[in-house]
Amino acid sequence: MNQRNYGELLDALAELRRCYPEWRLGQLITNVAGWADQNVWDVDDDHLLAAIEEHLQALAQRRQEART
Repeated sequence: MNQRNYGELLDALAELRRCYPEWRLGQLITNVAGWADQNVWDVDDDHLLAAIEEHLQALAQRRQEART
C-alpha cells in the first residue's frame, strides 16, 4: 500500500470509529478483518480499506432506507 492509500485507510478508520465510538481500536480492526473474511494477523491494508468502504456504504444505505 502506498502512502496515498495509507492515508485513505486511516481516514476510513476514523470515519468508521465515529460510527462505533464504543469500540476499542483492537475491536475495530478485528471486526474489519472479519468483514474482509481474513484473520486479523493476515489481512492486508487493501483488504481492510475495501471492507471498511463496503461497510460504510451499506451503513449509509440502511440509514437512507430507514428515513423513507
